[in-house]
Amino acid sequence: MANEDNVDPLVGKTINDRFQVTSLIARGGMGKVYRGKQMPLGRDCAVKVLSVKKGEVDEDFEKRFFLEASILAKLTHPNTVTVFDYGRTEDGVLYMVMEFLEGHTLKQVMRDEGPFDQDRAAHVARQMCRSLREAHSLGVIHRDLKPANVFLVEHGDERDMVKVIDFGLVKNVDSSNTEDLTQAGLFMGSPKYMAPEQIRGEHVDARTDIYAMGVMLYEMVCGEVPFDRANQVDLLLAHVNERPKRPRERKPDVQIGEGFEAIIMRCLEKSPDDRFTSMDDVLAVLKEATGGRPTTETAASIELRKSLDALVKSGSNPPVQPAMDPSQLVATAADAQPKKGGSKLAAIGVGLSLVAAVGIFVATRGGKDDAKAQAATSQQPPAATTAAATATTSAVKVEPAVTAAAKPAVDLKRVHLDSDPVGARVRDAADVLLCDTTPCDVKVETGTLTVSLSLDGYSSEKLALKEGDGTKKVTLSKKPSYTWTAPKNTGAAANTGGGSKPPGGDPGFKDNPY
Repeated sequence: MANEDNVDPLVGKTINDRFQVTSLIARGGMGKVYRGKQMPLGRDCAVKVLSVKKGEVDEDFEKRFFLEASILAKLTHPNTVTVFDYGRTEDGVLYMVMEFLEGHTLKQVMRDEGPFDQDRAAHVARQMCRSLREAHSLGVIHRDLKPANVFLVEHGDERDMVKVIDFGLVKNVDSSNTEDLTQAGLFMGSPKYMAPEQIRGEHVDARTDIYAMGVMLYEMVCGEVPFDRANQVDLLLAHVNERPKRPRERKPDVQIGEGFEAIIMRCLEKSPDDRFTSMDDVLAVLKEATGGRPTTETAASIELRKSLDALVKSGSNPPVQPAMDPSQLVATAADAQPKKGGSKLAAIGVGLSLVAAVGIFVATRGGKDDAKAQAATSQQPPAATTAAATATTSAVKVEPAVTAAAKPAVDLKRVHLDSDPVGARVRDAADVLLCDTTPCDVKVETGTLTVSLSLDGYSSEKLALKEGDGTKKVTLSKKPSYTWTAPKNTGAAANTGGGSKPPGGDPGFKDNPY
């Protein structure tokens, strides 16, 4: 690393008088990542620089770079890497500055520590959901979600704090954007984590990220992805045509519940219509499957839970779409190759705009050498497209039949607690928080459980719950409001400060503090 730093032209220089480059962290096919200092703050940062020669960046590419950089700068969720700045140097080099992360990619952690248990996998996935929920709300999808693009850092006592990185393949799906700067017709991503519609060159949306999330959940608990083939074309066809084995069928020793397995399998449905519709839905059922409840229960989340219960009981999935012919995939992949004499950047498309081929800026745990950080280098996306594929078919959605025998058993220990107004906190007699906001479910382990409901502006209410109560609703009473009246002014002698003197006391507050 030291020898490489000595010859790297950027090390030791300052970009636009603000970011001092101190060392090279990682390199990829189209760019480099450096460690730097933001001046004059002295704050550590990571600097991504595109490795392109002057004159190679065409106008459309530069527009895409700045469009996507501006979108990323709007992402502020704690589970998303923060963008500090972006721009172009005097020499015409495009760069982006982000927060510097210390930790490991999810890919490294799984490789070093093996499969996760259900709780740890769910903990990581919930944070990913929150990051992507914000991005989706801004009309942006990731399109290259994979373990190498999820970073785990230590934050206080939090061991696995997630940072979703490398939104280099984002697509703004806002229909009001009249300029198509994302070069439709190119598919991008990593073959092991790509959704069928992405492979087919069809419309992609938030549900495309949900499919990748399902692949990652599968890998976290099994230690293997659902599909892995030596040949890349065979791998892509498997995503389109083959039904994955359930995790507990693939690895009988996997310790996960039926509900958690059903979540993974629903994320992996071939048709986007058969998956969860949003990251909010995935987050809700992940909480449910691991013993929690959604922060706010709605009619939609309750129906979603019922649908998940039916899926668990039925043990069936909607049918796979008609098979895609391998010759069509090979033919469309050939169509994506850059034409001789054409712009290399234009052929590869928007994926280069944020140096997707470059690994994340890392410093490994325990102060390890920067050279070891190169293990986090992202894989380069395949230069292939399926825009010309003609094998697209409409999926037939088949809802699993729920018979009387398939209905989930009633849990007598679980009491559904509601309040008027909603939003109350529920604590037990030991002041332990049982639920952050009503309505929610509270589990009664033995005998009677005494709980208190509290809400700002309302008097607290106590309630005794017992097994079999089913649903309980408490009406909270508003606290009485008090109106303060300033004492009358008794004259200048008693009010040297402009206020009044209370009987038998020192000078009090002023009638008018201004």
